[in-house]
Amino acid sequence: MAIVYCINTSRITSLLEFHFRNKLLALESALHEGVDDQELIGITRGRILPEEHRAEIWYTCLGGKSKLSNFTQFDEIFDLQEQGLIRADSKALVDKIGNEEEDKVSVVSDIESIFTHYCKTRHLKYDSSLLWADIVLPLLAAKMARDHIYICFEEILEKYIPRESGIGGPVYHLLRLILLYHDPKLSTFLDSRKITPDLYATSWLRSLFSSVCSLDSTMALWDIYFQERDPFFIIFLSLVILVNARDQVLEMKSESRDQIITTLSGIPAGLSVDDVSDFCSLARYYIIKTPSTFRKDFSTAIFGSVYMGHGDTCNRVGDLPLSQALCLPVAADEIIDTCDMLQGAPDDIEQVRFFLVDCRPSDQYNAGHLPNAFHLDSSLMLQHPASFQTAVQGLFMAQRQAVASETPGCGQHLCFIGSGREQEDQYVHMVVASFLQRNTQYVSLAKGGYHALHDMLVHNINESLSDHDSKHCLVCAPDNQSHSSEPADQEDFSVTSKQQPSFMNKFSSFSSVFKMRSVEMKEKLVEYITNPNGEGVTVDRHVSSQDRGKLYRNHGDVFSVGYDDDEVPGGYDGRENSPLEVVKISQWLKKPDVISSFSCHQVKENGYMYKCHLLLMDTLLFVIRESETKSGEGHVTARRTLASIVKITSKKRHPDLITFKYGTTSPDGDVTISDMDRFLIPKASEATKVIKEQIMKQMEAAKT
Repeated sequence: MAIVYCINTSRITSLLEFHFRNKLLALESALHEGVDDQELIGITRGRILPEEHRAEIWYTCLGGKSKLSNFTQFDEIFDLQEQGLIRADSKALVDKIGNEEEDKVSVVSDIESIFTHYCKTRHLKYDSSLLWADIVLPLLAAKMARDHIYICFEEILEKYIPRESGIGGPVYHLLRLILLYHDPKLSTFLDSRKITPDLYATSWLRSLFSSVCSLDSTMALWDIYFQERDPFFIIFLSLVILVNARDQVLEMKSESRDQIITTLSGIPAGLSVDDVSDFCSLARYYIIKTPSTFRKDFSTAIFGSVYMGHGDTCNRVGDLPLSQALCLPVAADEIIDTCDMLQGAPDDIEQVRFFLVDCRPSDQYNAGHLPNAFHLDSSLMLQHPASFQTAVQGLFMAQRQAVASETPGCGQHLCFIGSGREQEDQYVHMVVASFLQRNTQYVSLAKGGYHALHDMLVHNINESLSDHDSKHCLVCAPDNQSHSSEPADQEDFSVTSKQQPSFMNKFSSFSSVFKMRSVEMKEKLVEYITNPNGEGVTVDRHVSSQDRGKLYRNHGDVFSVGYDDDEVPGGYDGRENSPLEVVKISQWLKKPDVISSFSCHQVKENGYMYKCHLLLMDTLLFVIRESETKSGEGHVTARRTLASIVKITSKKRHPDLITFKYGTTSPDGDVTISDMDRFLIPKASEATKVIKEQIMKQMEAAKT
């Protein structure tokens, strides 16, 4: 016999109404007593506010009761160069509100006074695109007093609106990294279409969604937003919008780039008041599931008063600008604290649980490592690709087992650890890039690598690290050279016997002069992670500084032997600012002017590898990348003149990894390296020999 459960809905409704009345009474009592903002937030946290108390609670949450304002000292002189624009925007804003005609003049004057005074005190030039009117609109709708509006407006701008919110601002690079962390497939798709967050999220961040959401939805959102008191909350709200729209966006593969941007920009318009609570709850969830190092590293770079400096030192990941970070960085103290905190913690607690992947060479790993770190030697990726793939499968299997068995300090978040030594860690970056190309979720990179972790644990080193051997540990004994560390490059070709004596006599001084003395940014480690298929990909090339050195005299534009630690700064994509030309590979290989061709892989700076062909002609070197969607077709991604090749280098441990560096020579013999290509070529010595011989022929022809 079925049992029927009768639910007394009227009883539940009465209980909810009773609970709401109690909360409302507590809120009114707190406001009457003038409690501080902390107590007030304790009562209201996570709730949409009663309309009659909204203005007072916003003012309290934004620090109005403790903030001194100089707005009362405004001289009422409206003489800015942009005064006409300010007045027009103020009138347009008042028209939106729909005040009575007799009130409009007064409200317009108040808004114009707020904008004018702020511009004067901050020495700013007014610009409608900053969306100040959209920030003031909800404050006016909340029926705040003029002085309170100014204080709240000032606090919102200087605490919650990114200081640099224009194209290329650091906040957009951080949003992209966080999207890459949580949804790499969506991030990769947007990158492949060259759709960066500043193209669709500028209005979101500049107005806290006020410019795209309805007024009611905006005010409900701000109720919760100001109670959070977290400037970075806007980034995670933006993340929720993107993740929720992922299926819609991924289905737009055939749509134009502009159409995708327009669609993304307008998504928040569908947010209703009923959606706000869940919207904010999801943002809190992603905050908990994201490493927090970025808060300490980038808070000053992204938020704060316009009086604060825009120093680039706050907008960097190690030695790289935030825009060039390969993935989300995690500081050593967060790694250690998280592992310690999670020892014995219940598995149902939602937070970041790292699965540490130590990518150092085996001899370094064996001389000391974190107890729960999985070893994945990054050098396997180039030396033994098959073994590397097997090791990766083992990594995923070990991770699944560790998570299933609730191994302390192990979780779903992959954190890769390098040595902290730049030359070795370029291979770690290639490994990380390969995981990103797989669309692996929760990928991060330990800042400073093992060296930073070692420094954090130095006072209890032997107990904190497994198998620590101070005699062989490169941090304890930096003078010891690791047998697995990358030695200097070797020359991958020989010069003619006639030239060899003078060249070898000059080799030592030549290579040392060619190294840069002090380069702020040696080589861009990452371009935007692009579509693995390489379709429709166009990435702008940026060269931010120059490598300089003296060429060996009397050699003109001859290639040279050097070291890869004087890499070309800035990014490159192997093209010379021309559209990708689609060709039939077999037809190009059969061209009569092709002297020789080499099947190889192009290795991008982000670690991605693409099948391609090098075609050597009389004066040119072509790079044709194979299409992964159309067999037999390819894209001409580079057309290099042989005269522009000034250096060819390889690694002693990886002789098949060849780097071509291109540049020009000034009349006084200075060489400027402006671009580079890197290839993995089977039997590379034969290829470079043929290319070298052709360059020599061109040099001889030029002399005659």
